[in-house]
Amino acid sequence: MSSAAFTWEGRCFQIDARCLEGAPVPGAWVHVCARPDEGARIQYDQPEVQQVRRDALAWWIPMLGDELVCLSTLALDEVYCGGAITVARSPRLFDQDPFARLFPGTVIRSDVFSVVAPPAGPVLERYAGVPWPGGRFG
Repeated sequence: MSSAAFTWEGRCFQIDARCLEGAPVPGAWVHVCARPDEGARIQYDQPEVQQVRRDALAWWIPMLGDELVCLSTLALDEVYCGGAITVARSPRLFDQDPFARLFPGTVIRSDVFSVVAPPAGPVLERYAGVPWPGGRFG
């Protein structure tokens, strides 16, 4: 898997490229949990990032089916997470987004994100340079 550039309020992040590779979902709701300042970052290996990723696996279960479009962490590099995005056909569960515990959330509408199947299980290993949940071992 690869990553793609995502710019939020002038700050460039890497997201799971699959989120942009398929047919776009028109009018999708996007919950962006990030801040524009360069200091807003946490190492992926920190316990709070690991716990939020675990919590996200349970949080979006009610969105499975047609509602969840895609999700991705916002990677700054191989070490640092700068936030996350969750894309859905409805914003109804965004107020419970676990990633908002790390970075404040903002809701926007977009026509660029594609449907990506959620990860099959709680894969918590990080693939160097690839935003979670994308990536694989060679």
